Amino acid sequence: MSLTTEFPLTGNALLLFKSRLEEQRSELTRSIYRTHDEMRELADFEPGDLIDKSCANFSKESTFSNYRRNRTQMREVEAALERMDMGNFGVCDACGGLIGLKRLQAMPWAKKCIECQEQSEQNPV
Repeated sequence: MSLTTEFPLTGNALLLFKSRLEEQRSELTRSIYRTHDEMRELADFEPGDLIDKSCANFSKESTFSNYRRNRTQMREVEAALERMDMGNFGVCDACGGLIGLKRLQAMPWAKKCIECQEQSEQNPV
């Protein structure tokens, strides 16, 4: 499928999406490194009493959750940039149709059109 004739985005719009995704990748990279450092600091922390241990455990869980979420988001952003390089950015992985512009503006890493995404959420495999 050639996006230049079938996809409504112009070269400039694609460049804007690419710039936005690259900016997000940079932000996520900084956040991942920061969170990784926090995890190392928490691993070295020696809690004193039960309250300290409870707070430390909560901090560890929260930090690890942020790290995991950022890594997942990073994979999605990188996959979107790959789709852009391959020429199929904005094409639904499920049905092959076009992903709506509003959806791409909200989530430029989206792999599915809104209909297919809703269907996959209603009927998880």
